[in-house]
Amino acid sequence: MTAEEWDKINELFNTALDLAPADREAYLKGACEGDDHLLTEVRSLLVAEDEAGDFIRKPLLPNLHNLSEPEHESALIGKTIGNFLVERSIGSGGMGDVFLAMDLRLGRKVALKMLPNSLASDPTFLKRFENEAKAAATLNHPNVATIYSVEEIDGKQVIAMEYVEGKTLDQLTPSKGLDIATFLDWFTCLSDALKHAHERGVIHRDVKPGNIIVTPNGIPKILDFGLAQFDRTRYLMGSDETSITQPGQIIGTPSYMSPEQAEGKEVDQRTDIFSLGVVMYESLSGERPFTGNSHAEVVSNLLKTDPPPLRTLRPQTPSEITRLVERCLVKSRRRRCRSMDEVNDILSEAWGRISTTGSRNSLRKIYREFNPESNRWAGSIVLVVLIVAVAASYLFSDPQPELPISFENMTPRSLSQSNNVVYAHTAPDGLSYVYNTIEDDGRRAMWLRRLNDRTSLQLLPPASVWFWGGLAITEDASQVFYITAERLARFGTLYRISSLGGTPRKLVEGINDLGSLSPDGKRILYVRYGDRVEILSADITDGSDEQTHFRAEKGAIIRDPQFSNDGMQIYYSKVVNNGGTEAWTLNAVETTGENERIITGPRRGRISEVAVLGKGRGLLVNQVDADSNLNQIYFVSQRDGRETRITNDLNSYFGLSVTADDHSIVTARRQMMNDIWVGTPDDDASFAKITNEPTVNARVEWTPDGRVVYDALENSIPHIWIMNADGTGAEQISPLDSADSEPQVSPSGESVVFVSDRTGERKIWRMDIDGSDPVMLGPTSGSGLQPRFSPDGGNVYFVWMDGAEKKMGMVSIDGGEVRALPPFSDTYWAFSPDGKTLAFSYYDEELKRPKVRIRPVDQPSDGVTLDIAPSHIFQWTRDGKRLIYKEREAGENPFSTILIIDPVSGKKDQYLTTGTDTVFDMAISRDGRQAAVIRGRLMTDAVMLSNNR
Repeated sequence: MTAEEWDKINELFNTALDLAPADREAYLKGACEGDDHLLTEVRSLLVAEDEAGDFIRKPLLPNLHNLSEPEHESALIGKTIGNFLVERSIGSGGMGDVFLAMDLRLGRKVALKMLPNSLASDPTFLKRFENEAKAAATLNHPNVATIYSVEEIDGKQVIAMEYVEGKTLDQLTPSKGLDIATFLDWFTCLSDALKHAHERGVIHRDVKPGNIIVTPNGIPKILDFGLAQFDRTRYLMGSDETSITQPGQIIGTPSYMSPEQAEGKEVDQRTDIFSLGVVMYESLSGERPFTGNSHAEVVSNLLKTDPPPLRTLRPQTPSEITRLVERCLVKSRRRRCRSMDEVNDILSEAWGRISTTGSRNSLRKIYREFNPESNRWAGSIVLVVLIVAVAASYLFSDPQPELPISFENMTPRSLSQSNNVVYAHTAPDGLSYVYNTIEDDGRRAMWLRRLNDRTSLQLLPPASVWFWGGLAITEDASQVFYITAERLARFGTLYRISSLGGTPRKLVEGINDLGSLSPDGKRILYVRYGDRVEILSADITDGSDEQTHFRAEKGAIIRDPQFSNDGMQIYYSKVVNNGGTEAWTLNAVETTGENERIITGPRRGRISEVAVLGKGRGLLVNQVDADSNLNQIYFVSQRDGRETRITNDLNSYFGLSVTADDHSIVTARRQMMNDIWVGTPDDDASFAKITNEPTVNARVEWTPDGRVVYDALENSIPHIWIMNADGTGAEQISPLDSADSEPQVSPSGESVVFVSDRTGERKIWRMDIDGSDPVMLGPTSGSGLQPRFSPDGGNVYFVWMDGAEKKMGMVSIDGGEVRALPPFSDTYWAFSPDGKTLAFSYYDEELKRPKVRIRPVDQPSDGVTLDIAPSHIFQWTRDGKRLIYKEREAGENPFSTILIIDPVSGKKDQYLTTGTDTVFDMAISRDGRQAAVIRGRLMTDAVMLSNNR
């Protein structure tokens, strides 16, 4: 059932609920217009409303309108049923009544479950009752309530099961959520119980807090398999025996059901994974992720909306648990955690890290495993506990790390202190490393240094080139492989150079990213971008014998391919841009190009580099951490994709290489230091820094009254601020819970348009200059970037990423329909102050370089062409006669120089320079007297992280 159908059901339900009971039926028959399915669903909701108190927590069950008056529970109290003496009622629900009873044969307390008389002859409910007995009876797990027997007594079906004394999970969950240790303790057990069920072909289908009881000893147990479904192939059953649900039938508990349950689709084990994710979310935050005032509203929200991010409700939750819950709650089954085994592994690992001692955890598991029902095991348990307690002092006094590479006691070592190392790569023996630098004039050089020698050997002198895709070094450290490209080029060239220096040898042209050497050291991997992205390899001696290993789907980008230890697979990161939203995955594919698989992801954060540990121990990846938004290093298991963060600090790491013994990692630590400076445009010496912290992001603007609007980073997330031109009165005007950037102030100064991800995808938003009245302008599909006001302030232009298609979008400042315009620029464009002229950048395919074209706004003609390549800064002067721009890495000190050009004469002049700082953006005040400039410096140095064990 779709979200739209649920919306219709919800509308009819709420309207009928306001009517007198006698008038409801006539209204529904008219409103449903012969749609029996719709009529039945609304009827069932109305009956559930009448029958239930907190109906949103209760299952959606068909045939509730056939229920007669409930039986009197007191009639059974004190009576003997078969061999059971009924003591009291302990619960009732849609699937039967439960009583506490004494088993007179074995002298133990049991829970008796039986169908009331009103349902005992209903085939559907009888099937559910039998299914529950079969499902639970196949399971033997300390965290699943045990079934003792299934009997027919006096014509009634009776299930005798373990009596679990305690409270339900929802009764024990505080309003702000469980503490992390308790959460991990309980949910490690619960996920293991569901894993056990799935391994035996049983899907619970009604995982919720009310079906989980925690004993006074802190043991969680799963109850109520009344909605369970069996794996037909495992139990050799027919389809009518494995499921109690007909196709298209909705069954489950609305607040905890999966999207596929809500739509009446076929379910599998991932249904329980989603429901457990809902329960984990609620247990950590104290709030349910999907809510509403009726069944239909809950389900409609489930199908259409995403819950608030868990990290905003419970910031102290460990990042791996936050990511786990998010993966469990993905609406698409294909993107969820693949198995309950994976869920349990992540929880177990997190629980193991926070446990105070190994012996405490192990003794707790021993206790759970035995969990005696009588005292006959007491002596054995005491003996086992004593043995384990003695052994624990030896076994856990010096615990071995679970990871093949562990940095719990790692030692960092600075390999440089020059603040200009872009990328560093260790030789396999760990005795030397190669690194690239940014020299003072912006050119790049490459060096080699022995670990214990402070003198470096220059392999390549400074040049106006880019180094692309990292480095590779042979096992004997004699040869270094690298890619360089001209600064405006689309492809680079692969070279090989001796580690002793000398003349480089050209190997392969027309490539974009560098990978690793093969295990036998004879071939090298690389990536080529074209119509389709390809992973290729060539002979390391001369670049011959090029072979294609894999060709990605159109629109995908591949980074950092690495051979596996046996040379049979290739690991790489991959990104697919969907409507402006990047989805990153860590993938593996056979070297034949077959059987591509996802190891981790998809995720929004970038996965930059990959390194393969020896002997198939796993992978290291450099990727964006979801909590800090900084690049951190993770260990990843190739088998199940389990991730463990290795670094956990305020640095951002770039590059990744590991020694052959897996003992040390070499990488670069980065920090960008950006500030806003204000001064007179024609006087470089007049500029003064006005920001207190170097956290400015990328955009600065002036208001008509002389204030400065800009975006700045908090926890690596951009937010929008406003301050006076002298730096006083700084105030954040966008909220903390979203990434807001690229502010543009309207000509009137009343509004700001900006880019925000608060809907989960980057859109164009407008707000008042004080941050009030935020409104999304669009687009409804895809994402929006680079907003610009039209000269009259009435419209907003922006880059529109609609799927894989890039357009220009235009929308009124008041909102409304978004118009798609023919694209007129690849990146940069600017309207003249009078609104009559448009200047924009484009790529000249014939000359293979960027240029700028200027033409009338209302006459799409060839116009005037300028041989310049703007980068970051591109705007008209206030009088509309000249263009101000920053050249894309051409000329002297391009990173710190802003130029000005007369389109008529083509004459260029220096507008201003920021010396040794890089300039990122500039804005001229409305009166033309002041300029605000974002300028900063990349602080980056090589570091080695070594394992002490």
